Amino acid sequence: MRRKVVVAMSGGVDSSVAAALLKENGYEVIGITLKLFADKISCCGGNESLNAARRVCETLGIRHYYKDARNLFGKKVISFFKKEYFSGRTPNPCIECNRYVKFDYLLNFANGLGADFLATGHYAIVEKTREGEFALLRGRDLNKEQSYFLYPLKRKDLSRIIFPLGRFEKKRTREIANKLNLPCRKVTESRDICFVGNLKYGRYISRDIPSQKGRILDAGGSFLGYHGGFFNFTIGQRRGIGVASKKRLYVINIKAAENIVVLGEHKYAFFSRISLKNLNWLIKNHPLEGDNLLAQIRYRHKPSECKIIQSGKKMLIEFKTPQFAPAKGQSVVFYKNDRVLGGGIIEDVGRGK
Repeated sequence: MRRKVVVAMSGGVDSSVAAALLKENGYEVIGITLKLFADKISCCGGNESLNAARRVCETLGIRHYYKDARNLFGKKVISFFKKEYFSGRTPNPCIECNRYVKFDYLLNFANGLGADFLATGHYAIVEKTREGEFALLRGRDLNKEQSYFLYPLKRKDLSRIIFPLGRFEKKRTREIANKLNLPCRKVTESRDICFVGNLKYGRYISRDIPSQKGRILDAGGSFLGYHGGFFNFTIGQRRGIGVASKKRLYVINIKAAENIVVLGEHKYAFFSRISLKNLNWLIKNHPLEGDNLLAQIRYRHKPSECKIIQSGKKMLIEFKTPQFAPAKGQSVVFYKNDRVLGGGIIEDVGRGK
């Protein structure tokens, strides 16, 4: 019997080509599209996405399902996003979507259909090691690779996850879409945070609460001006800070409880110590206190060497070289060469000894 695979399909080029490649390789392919938010948003997750994915499935001659996951997405992704911003943190909704929606939810759906695998259009690789374990690796196209966003995957699920595009470059993916004359072949890239639409993050957040005038201070506590809402700022931000200065100033702290934004010169935006929570490991033997690792503090950031100061359910790490603007709420992902070891969410930052 042919192996059965469920493919998460947004209607875009990546997931469509992933489905086409799996069919070409002899799998019984089933497409699934999730409704994630309001129809008025024209990105993945709305009616436009559904219609595009359905056309691709018709072209490929595969079954297509449609599920309404708005409640789950609203609770686990959108509400979480707002709560974190209201607390002065900078969340990563793509990571939470992968954690709760694109994999947990869809693996359960795949189980219900008796499928062997779940596949997505992510640029990452799952590979079996010599020891018989399954490892999550960086994708080959370093301009597109998305392993950073996938560290919340469960170790036990890796053997059932396929990333058909992991060894491809994006250029090659588009070439395949054109060759197969897929309806999605001219679709442009989706935006980073799909549910925000065309709004800026602060504007999106401020729809739920009235703007609250607050103070902007410098690193020494001196008054610099006023802001219209701390949620309009992120750590490391330099442009649009609302303060004129002869020196280049950056957002170095957000004190949500006091409605204060703190600015400082470039040197004040570097931190060595980071505490982490919500840790998830994709390896059998977790790193321990004293171990040295390579850690990446944000997407597209170069990994840097760090040492574990404290391990356990929460972790404290110290970087050999201070890192620019690590933001509370973002994720730190650990690597060994190209292999993802695991990661966690930044709870606090400090300058170290």
